[in-house]
Amino acid sequence: MHCLLITLLLLVTHLIIAAPLPFVIKDYPTLSKKRLELTTAYANQHYGMNTYLLQNPKIIVIHYTALPTLKMSLGAFKADTISNHRTKLSPYGRVNVGTHFVVDRNGVVYSLLPTTIMGRHTMGYNHVAIGIENVGTDESNLTDEQVNANAGLIAFLMAKHPSIDHVIGHLDYMNRSRPHFKYFLQKDKSYNPMIK
Repeated sequence: MHCLLITLLLLVTHLIIAAPLPFVIKDYPTLSKKRLELTTAYANQHYGMNTYLLQNPKIIVIHYTALPTLKMSLGAFKADTISNHRTKLSPYGRVNVGTHFVVDRNGVVYSLLPTTIMGRHTMGYNHVAIGIENVGTDESNLTDEQVNANAGLIAFLMAKHPSIDHVIGHLDYMNRSRPHFKYFLQKDKSYNPMIK
């Protein structure tokens, strides 16, 4: 994941300076009134915030879905409430896992949540983070098309949200020695961070 991030950052730097590479965004909305209510409850429990809004995001977190297909990946984010089989997550909030974008293996980007709404993708950072999930079973399984789409999407998001000052991989989110850790916030002390 570290090599992927370096490659992405180099591509993003190039894209910010040069014209952005074209990439396709398709809508796959997962937003509902119920999800907003559950997200507000989650934000209150974990961040002491009585809102579902994501204001002035500071971090983009790159993930992989740990699922082999687009259909399975999008399906994992569709429901408003988290499945009971997600035993490491379900006791800590009813809102389902949620991300802002899913990048398919062919590089097509799917928009699931507006970047002004909190997702549930990175413990301790959802209040400041935009999530990008890549369809794939692990970080070594990503395609060149995904890397290029991620670079274009990151450049687009950084231009849209100048408050963003960190791009990290999910595997790095609990690294206390990295500068992004200053944004970590967790009010529920029983909620243990985990890395897939």
